[in-house]
Amino acid sequence: MAQPSTNKMLADYLQSRGYSPEEVQKILTKLADKDHKTLSDAVFDSIGNNAQSLDEMIRGVLQDA
Repeated sequence: MAQPSTNKMLADYLQSRGYSPEEVQKILTKLADKDHKTLSDAVFDSIGNNAQSLDEMIRGVLQDA
């Protein structure tokens, strides 16, 4: 997901282009969803290509918790 400063810059840009606050929020939400899906797809592609082990990933997540 985009960093808050990136969201602010994008929001400012969109507002300067005439988008309403509601439209800006809708755009930011949709972009965040696409960003999450892209990251998720990349992780599972990496697992599928044996570049990363799902078990190792799970252990890492649990260690960070």
